[in-house]
Amino acid sequence: MVLQALFDAAHGVDAVMDELAAHDVDDLATVPATFGHDALGAATVDFCDRWAPGLANLTDDGNALASGLRDAARAYAEAEDLAVDGFRWGR
Repeated sequence: MVLQALFDAAHGVDAVMDELAAHDVDDLATVPATFGHDALGAATVDFCDRWAPGLANLTDDGNALASGLRDAARAYAEAEDLAVDGFRWGR
C-alpha cells in the first residue's frame, strides 16, 4: 500500500510537471505593442519574462521531488524484499 502510494505520488507530480511544461508563455508576448495598449503590453511582457524562470525553477523542484519519491519507493521495496527473505530463511 505504501509502496504504491509512493509510486502514485511520483506519477502525479510528473503529470503536473508535464502539464506546466505544456503551458509555456514565451510565445504570448514578444513586444508590448502587440496588445495595443502600452501599459497592458508592458505588464504582459514583464509577466512572461518572470514566468519563464519561475516555471523552470518549479519544474526542476517538481522533477527532483518525483525522483526522490521513486527512489524512496525503490528503497522501500528493497527493504521489504530483504525482510521477507529474512523471514523466509529464518534470519
